[in-house]
Amino acid sequence: MLALAPIGLVYRRSMLANLNLFELLLAMMGTLAFSYLALTHLPFPFTFVILPLLWAAIGLPRLEAFIICFTTTLMITVMISLGLLHFLDRGRFLSDVEIYLPLMLILIPAHAMAMVMHAFRVEKGHIVESEARFRNALEYSAIGMALVSPEGKWLQVNQALCKLLRYAPENLRRLTFQEITHPDDLNADLTQLQDLLDGHISSYTMEKRYIRSDGESVWTLLAVSLVRDPQGQPLYFISQVEDINELKRTEAENRSLVERITLANQAGGIGVWEWMLDGDKLTWDKRMFELYELTPDQTPTLALWSSLLLEEDRERIGRQMATLTDRHRPFVMEFRIKTRLGGIRHIRGQGNTIMDEHGEPKRMIGTNIDMTEIKSLAEALHEEKERLHITLDAIGEGVISTDRDMRITFMNPIAEQMCGWTLELALGMPINGVVRMTNGKDGPEVENPVQSCLQEGKPLPAEYALVLHSRDGRRFDVQQSVSPLKTIEGEVMGAVMVLQDVSASRELMKKLSYNASHDALTNLQNRTSFEKRLKGAIASASDHQQQHSLVFLDLDRFKAVNDSAGHAAGDALLREIGQLMQRQLRNSDCLARLGGDEFGLILFDCSLEQAKILVQQMISQIGEHPFYWAGKIYHVGASAGITQIGATSGKSSELLAQADIACYTAKHHGRGQVYIYEARQKQQMERQHELLTRQEVLNIIDNQQLLLRVRAASPPRTPQAVCFYQLKMHVTPPDERMLTSEAFFAAAQLYGLLPDIDRWLVNQVLTRHAEALLHKGTAITLPLATDSVLDLDFQNYLREQLAASRLPASTLYLMVDETIVLDHPDDGGAFIRSLQAQGCKLIVNGFGRNLNAFDHLNGQTIDYIRIDERFITDVHCNQMDELMVSMLHGAAHRVQAQTLAGPAHQQVTLSALTAIGIDLVDGDTIALELPLNDLLSGGYFGVR
Repeated sequence: MLALAPIGLVYRRSMLANLNLFELLLAMMGTLAFSYLALTHLPFPFTFVILPLLWAAIGLPRLEAFIICFTTTLMITVMISLGLLHFLDRGRFLSDVEIYLPLMLILIPAHAMAMVMHAFRVEKGHIVESEARFRNALEYSAIGMALVSPEGKWLQVNQALCKLLRYAPENLRRLTFQEITHPDDLNADLTQLQDLLDGHISSYTMEKRYIRSDGESVWTLLAVSLVRDPQGQPLYFISQVEDINELKRTEAENRSLVERITLANQAGGIGVWEWMLDGDKLTWDKRMFELYELTPDQTPTLALWSSLLLEEDRERIGRQMATLTDRHRPFVMEFRIKTRLGGIRHIRGQGNTIMDEHGEPKRMIGTNIDMTEIKSLAEALHEEKERLHITLDAIGEGVISTDRDMRITFMNPIAEQMCGWTLELALGMPINGVVRMTNGKDGPEVENPVQSCLQEGKPLPAEYALVLHSRDGRRFDVQQSVSPLKTIEGEVMGAVMVLQDVSASRELMKKLSYNASHDALTNLQNRTSFEKRLKGAIASASDHQQQHSLVFLDLDRFKAVNDSAGHAAGDALLREIGQLMQRQLRNSDCLARLGGDEFGLILFDCSLEQAKILVQQMISQIGEHPFYWAGKIYHVGASAGITQIGATSGKSSELLAQADIACYTAKHHGRGQVYIYEARQKQQMERQHELLTRQEVLNIIDNQQLLLRVRAASPPRTPQAVCFYQLKMHVTPPDERMLTSEAFFAAAQLYGLLPDIDRWLVNQVLTRHAEALLHKGTAITLPLATDSVLDLDFQNYLREQLAASRLPASTLYLMVDETIVLDHPDDGGAFIRSLQAQGCKLIVNGFGRNLNAFDHLNGQTIDYIRIDERFITDVHCNQMDELMVSMLHGAAHRVQAQTLAGPAHQQVTLSALTAIGIDLVDGDTIALELPLNDLLSGGYFGVR
């Protein structure tokens, strides 16, 4: 029982799985053999038997040792029972039990040793298991772990720490933690380490930075504890190093984000609120208190907030708030509150409902922002938009706006009428499908102006006569203007096109243009148009080596018809003669009425001989033409003079004079004749013609027989405020014959002496009267002939006199004909601009002869434009003249010039010019004309 009981006590079925039968049998056989031999051959056998049992107890597991003890005991018992063992005589006291006493003596030590060894093995197993767990925890931990000596040497490090610090284990063990700790964190670490060594703390945790092998620093969370020996001396530190570099970066980003959000809320004036739905109390930030004008010591509640709402909004907001807890989605509320001073503040509230884990509403969080200024701007913008729409609906021009894709976004009623599209139908349509325009009524379709503006950045050519084709077939003469719509950043967001119906004005312009270039009586070209064609003929003859013929034709006996039958008959006769001559000419030829009964012809590509034959036939038909008037028949004749237009021809004025001389010669040789100009005819005319001779013109200039008179130019409403005085020359011949200034200048032009007259004028103004003009403070005009301005010698003379004169250039107003700025921009125009650069002002005379003149100013700076005098005389009673003056005035202002008109000798004329808005006027209603000497010797000073 002593041998079997331990087996029963320790036996578990699970032990059979770990039972090593081979080792058990081998040990059992050896023990039994040794025990048998000891029992049979050795003295004191039990002393020897205990040895293999103790060996089994020490070397084998507890169950195997107990089994061997059991089998050995069983063998000894069997041997005793069989009488194989002999003992000495037993005492009477123990009798049979005495023989088993040795068995007890060998079993108890063996069993005790087996139990001791089993306990030792269990304890060792626990130690090994604990060491394995510690080693695995150290080596395979996801965070860095290390054993560190009290001096700071790395004793043992795991892979996670090596990976974190990017050191190989052998390299790291050669370092101390002080060497790889960031200098800014080392003192804090050493301080806590010393407290740990001194026993003040049992462990510590801190955030610190290590310096990796690549020189970069990494944030870690360090936890340190100390292991001591039994005597309390420090053995090593256990360090846990966790990588928190990403956490620190995220914290920095979150901190920066929170800071930005806070600053944005403060900058944007956004207040943040929170409401726990289980109570009435609200949580507000500082901005919320400012929005509602509450002090920080006041507690915001739902009831307090509701009381601050404007009464008109309270019920609506209450209904809206009641529905917010039923659904989990963002909401927006707009309401008004009363301010402390009695004003109204518009608030926009935004927020959301937060649910708990059971899906029940828990709290609300949101923002409030002051929308008062935005609301005011929106209302002002709405009012402005309404005014703009009303204005666009009321104006007489069509307005169409598009987006950047050229799709229509707006049309006013006029645009709807002109295009034949309603706004509802046109919205979103490409503008090319709604606005269709051609160059002329039957001309080619032009590119849409909006497309030219947005895509090509250039307007349509100015010479286009645009015609808008309506959807219903109507046509409108239009003028268009397109402007791009841009955002604040300058990005194009669309365009606005304005269409102006100019059908009536364009028709009127055509009539005015026709009237300006044609004779109203005969519908032939007038003198102005004829002179322009003559200049073109001269240029073509010079450029292309062509020959043309100029004809001057004068009717004979016309005055008799006019005097006997009346002016109406004379007018009718002129019309018939004009039609008769027109039928004899080619389409390329030019026929004009130059005035009275005088006609001019330009026969292109026509020699003198051919021209003489054609003109002789024409004169014959005129002489044979019967004119019927009031039951009577009248006959007239004609005389003509011809001169050649060639490459060496002079100026147009010289050619006209030659043709006039030839015609005069024809008249004096029996009328009804045709003469070709010859040089000897000019010599004869110098003796016979009514004009002065060349020498007479020179004598008048040299003998100071020219008188300078001045005419004031003033604003029509304040005639006394004289801006400048206009010079005018009068001729005082030594003899008693009548000589007009027109005749004198005509003769001077014929002989090319206009520059000589202007030299005399420049000398008078800049030398003789310069001191008096300067003392008087008077601005004066300097009228210059076209021939003078184009003469290089005169240009140099004027520059020299201006430089030497005491009279400043700012007091001079240069008055030139429109021909200088229109037909001679390179030579005469450049000279005028050089004088303007010195301070001279510029007055251009005679505007109105050509309505298109303003389009060809070539950027010339003009101070005043003097309107042609022929439109001024009847401006108060002739509607056409009044319209023409108004158009010229508006055109002058568009080129940044002021207007000068006159002479206004009647009050009604002055009133009409004042009503139109003319800037300066001259004439008797302003001031009477007087000699320049009288002006300079007077007691009052000029006003500029």
